[in-house]
Amino acid sequence: MKGIYNIVTVLAISLGIGIAPPALAENLSEPSARESQTVIEVDSYDFVVLAEEALEVGDYQNAIFHANRAIDLEPGLGNAYLIRGQARAYQGEIQVAIADLEQAAQVYRQNNNQIGYLLAQQYLRDLNAPSSPQALTLPDLTP
Repeated sequence: MKGIYNIVTVLAISLGIGIAPPALAENLSEPSARESQTVIEVDSYDFVVLAEEALEVGDYQNAIFHANRAIDLEPGLGNAYLIRGQARAYQGEIQVAIADLEQAAQVYRQNNNQIGYLLAQQYLRDLNAPSSPQALTLPDLTP
């Protein structure tokens, strides 16, 4: 997993997207000559997977970071908005979480993804429940 974070972080820095969060920056090391010649393509789904993994372990800052990268690459990716909304809700940022979940619902609806749309709507209802955001559960994003 350390290797994936290194690759993603180096890619983000080289693309000028921004600097890595402190949790990732400490894992950076100088690549060997062989590694520096390897080209690895990273797409928005790779960032969604990293965001989902970070959310699963309670690393909300990195979940938001990776979801942002996925959205930068593909703004019409509902899963990225859904994960970012969940992470923000867990951090207590309820208003921006609601905005993300509403965006996720809108993207899912535009893409005719009924399951995603209903899931985003359920999370929005959960945020209005007295036990929120603890009522949120992580969706299964496997294809």
